[in-house]
Amino acid sequence: MLRANAPSDVKPAIAGAVASTGESTRKTYSNGWREGTTIPAEYYLDAKHYNTDERYIAENLWLMADHVNRIPKAGDYFVFEFGRAESVIILRNTSGEIKAYHNVCRHRGSRLCRHREDPRPDDPRLSVLQLGSSGNTPVFRCPYHAWTYDLDGNLISAHNMQKDFDMAKNGLIPCHMRIAEGHIFLNFSREKKPPKFDTEEVEYLRKMGQKYGLADLKIAVRQYYPIKANWKLAIENFLECYHCGSSHRNLVTTHNWDDNLSPDQKARLLREMTTWACEEAKEKAGEAQGMGSGGSSWATEYSGELNPGFLTGSVDGKPVAPLLPRIKKWTHCTDLATTAHSTGYWQAYDDHVAVARFTPRAPEFTDCEIFWLVNPKAVEGKDYEPERVMSLWDITIREDIWIVENNHLGVTSRAYGPGRYAEHEGSPARFIKWYMDEVVKA
Repeated sequence: MLRANAPSDVKPAIAGAVASTGESTRKTYSNGWREGTTIPAEYYLDAKHYNTDERYIAENLWLMADHVNRIPKAGDYFVFEFGRAESVIILRNTSGEIKAYHNVCRHRGSRLCRHREDPRPDDPRLSVLQLGSSGNTPVFRCPYHAWTYDLDGNLISAHNMQKDFDMAKNGLIPCHMRIAEGHIFLNFSREKKPPKFDTEEVEYLRKMGQKYGLADLKIAVRQYYPIKANWKLAIENFLECYHCGSSHRNLVTTHNWDDNLSPDQKARLLREMTTWACEEAKEKAGEAQGMGSGGSSWATEYSGELNPGFLTGSVDGKPVAPLLPRIKKWTHCTDLATTAHSTGYWQAYDDHVAVARFTPRAPEFTDCEIFWLVNPKAVEGKDYEPERVMSLWDITIREDIWIVENNHLGVTSRAYGPGRYAEHEGSPARFIKWYMDEVVKA
């Protein structure tokens, strides 16, 4: 269930039809919510609604977890967390295959591996042994009763069990997994058959993957960004750039995404870009006109242009790494793709790709993690410095966290009421309409 689109509805070309709907023509729902406005506070704050959200996502969406190059060797693993309780071990087995298993012992349900936020007790007297949230191991041993599983999820040790106990029927439970362009996707449905993965939408990630060679790139650096806010607020923020001019100075200095420019400023910038912007971006912008109303598919191909003087997505516009293997010259282009509904986000440049994921964890908590991909032959300290590779989007996401957490605090006030989306907020408006129609079923 992947989609590709341009942010800010769309930076810069696609107008959001829902947001521009006239006051008199907007639909009113049974719970009093009106199409084209933000939702009542209860849908951001109440645990009962978050429970519904989590169940819907688990059954219907594919969540991007990471890149296969995070676990290059046999026995490499990491834990992916979703919601309040779901935990999956993603590993590479001895045959080089990527596997995914629920992080639950088949005996009495203990977690085999700790989560990121679960520190080991700092007490040398304690004899409990438990694997951390990532690392390398030949087996997974339960810290409770020492049931042990191999890298194919088979139970290989369970002492003092009854004679009729069948080891073969008590292996780890697989989690639905797919791999696209080197990226690992999980679905948490307990049904034997998961929702469709190879949809029309996945084609856009595959196109980006072919252009930039995503599957073969290496992870240069990663950073974890916990957000103390509801997942829908985080997604709404990332779906628009109405706020970019006032909140992201570095981002709009790099990208042509500043909606706050005056008509004269925009005209002057466009004149400067006629000899600078990539031809692909100009072609795609023309194709994209009028496609913002969404329909049944969220997919839109999009290429963007960097501002004059900027070669890549860096604070100063200068290269941060060698050109990616399939990029032969500096194009001044940037491409993006997202999953439905922007829980995964790719921003590609000529020399690196920034990949972000947003994962719901609790009513007032969302995981965000970004990793940056570079040429697999690039050497850290010689060809790139991690701090420079991550600089632009590290600043941007830290600004976004400030914005989103502040938004969440405001929504908790009794003075909050649904507000109308602006013309350039068509994507969050459509996201919220989808949410009310498909998740809440208002």
